[in-house]
Amino acid sequence: MFFDMHSDILYDIVIKKLDNKKHIVKDFHLPQLLKGKIIGGIWNYYSDITPLCNFDQAIGLILEELEDAKDYVHLVQKNDIISNKLNIILGLESLKQVNGLNHLRNLYDLGFRHAMLTWNEQNKFATGVLGSENRGLSESGIEIIEFMNKNNMIIDVSHANKKTFFDILKVSNKPVIASHSNVYQLCNHVRNLSEEQIIEITKKNGLIGLTAVKGFVNPNEPTISNFLNHLDYLKDLNLLNQTAFGFDFMDYLSPKNGNLSDLASAEFTYRLEEAMLNRNYSVEEINNISHNNALRIIKTLL
Repeated sequence: MFFDMHSDILYDIVIKKLDNKKHIVKDFHLPQLLKGKIIGGIWNYYSDITPLCNFDQAIGLILEELEDAKDYVHLVQKNDIISNKLNIILGLESLKQVNGLNHLRNLYDLGFRHAMLTWNEQNKFATGVLGSENRGLSESGIEIIEFMNKNNMIIDVSHANKKTFFDILKVSNKPVIASHSNVYQLCNHVRNLSEEQIIEITKKNGLIGLTAVKGFVNPNEPTISNFLNHLDYLKDLNLLNQTAFGFDFMDYLSPKNGNLSDLASAEFTYRLEEAMLNRNYSVEEINNISHNNALRIIKTLL
C-alpha cells in the first residue's frame, strides 16, 4: 500500500470541470490508484503563473467534485483515517492566490489542512527556489506559519528557497514535511534537498517524500533503480523512519510525461515493492516508507 504525499489531482479536477467533464475521480483517477495500491494522499491545487480561473471558483469546483466522489473519497481533517476509502488531505501548492490570513482561515473552514507557502515564485508570504536567494519569509508569511501551527495544518517546505526553508524551520514549533523532493547530492536539481536540509527536517521529526519526477531523480536514466538510489542515500543516513513517497505523477496533465520510464503513473507504484524487496529492504521497512511513516506524521500534525 502507498500513501502519496504529493498529487496534483485537485488541479486536474479544475481543468476537467472547466471542460464540463463529470465524475472525474471515479472515471479518471480511481482505477489507476486502485491498481497501484494507493490508499490516499495529499491532493494539491496549484495556482501559480496563469490561473485556470478565479481561485475561489476553482475551490468551489474541487469541493463539488469531491462531494460527487464521497463514496470513494474520505477528506481527512483530523486524526480520522479510515480503511475503506481513499484518505485525502486537501492541499495548496502555493498561497500566491490567497489574499491573507482571513482567506486562509476560510480555506481551512472548507477542509484544507496542508499548504506550501510558495511554488517556485516569490510572493507576499515567502520565496520559492526561483526567487531572490536573499529573501525568505515575510512578516505575513510568519503569521501564516503561526496560524498553521495553531490550527494543526501541515506545513510543506518543498519549493521554498533555502532562506525560506530555514526561516520556516525556525518559526514553526511543529514538524514540517518536504512532500516531493529528492537528494541534491545525487541529482543537482534546484528543488532537491541538500544533506543539511534533510538533517534539519528530520531533527524536527519531519518527513521527506521522495518524488518520481525524472529531472529530480536522474534526467538521463529516469528509472526506478535510480529513484531507489535516493532512498538508499537516506537509508545510509539512518532516516528510513522519516522517509515516504510524494510521487507527483504528471501523466494526466501533459502528454509529455515527466515521470520515470518504468513508473509513469499511479497504476505502476506496485513495482516499487518488488524493487525494494530486490534491494533487501525488509517488509517492515517497505511498509513504513510506503505508508506508515506518512500516516504517523499526519496523525501527529492533524
